Amino acid sequence: MKVLAKRYSADQKGLTLVEILIALLISAFLLAGMIAVFLNIKQTYRVQDNLARMQESGSLALELMGRDIRMLGYWGCLKANTGDLYGDATQLILKAAYAVDPPIYSCGDTVNKSASYYVDKTSSVSYSIVNNVLRRNTNNLNNDIVEGIEAMTFLYGVDTDVNSSPNVYLPYNAVVDFEKVVSIQVQLLVSSLDDNLVFKAAAFTFNGLTKTDRRIRRVHTATYMLRNRHT
Repeated sequence: MKVLAKRYSADQKGLTLVEILIALLISAFLLAGMIAVFLNIKQTYRVQDNLARMQESGSLALELMGRDIRMLGYWGCLKANTGDLYGDATQLILKAAYAVDPPIYSCGDTVNKSASYYVDKTSSVSYSIVNNVLRRNTNNLNNDIVEGIEAMTFLYGVDTDVNSSPNVYLPYNAVVDFEKVVSIQVQLLVSSLDDNLVFKAAAFTFNGLTKTDRRIRRVHTATYMLRNRHT
């Protein structure tokens, strides 16, 4: 009996059911850990990628807007007329000689708003937001330039003592005379293109606009002097 038992033990191959179940349980724990690590790495990448894109979008939008804002009221050697700046809750309108040919008028003449160079498509520029995209309009020619811009607002630096420096910054509806505006502060609400980036949805309020989801948002701000209005 002892000899037969010993032979049977020596010839035994494979694993018992209990051993298989233990191995499967350990493998499941290891696989779950690997999946959790992968998901955390993927989420971290998504967050960092969206933050980088938001920074790029905000910087690009402010750079493009700043170029046009600083050109406001430039008409070469002509004397600028009134009405080169207007803003409201949804848009900013700027007028200047944006890459147009020099007008055939004598230097010192006042800008003629009925002349072709004044109403040229590159002489009037407006900015607005359509479907979270910053749009640059040049006389009814729309160009969507930066995505992920949810909202924007402007504060106008008003010169109240005629020294070419802003004394107070006001919203559009508090500006009595846009001709006294010598600087513009731009604020852009930039949103991540992807959702589900933060752990819990939270309300984000900007200029009366409230968003509640799991996107990331940042406010980008820049102030530009209207150099053609400074003496």
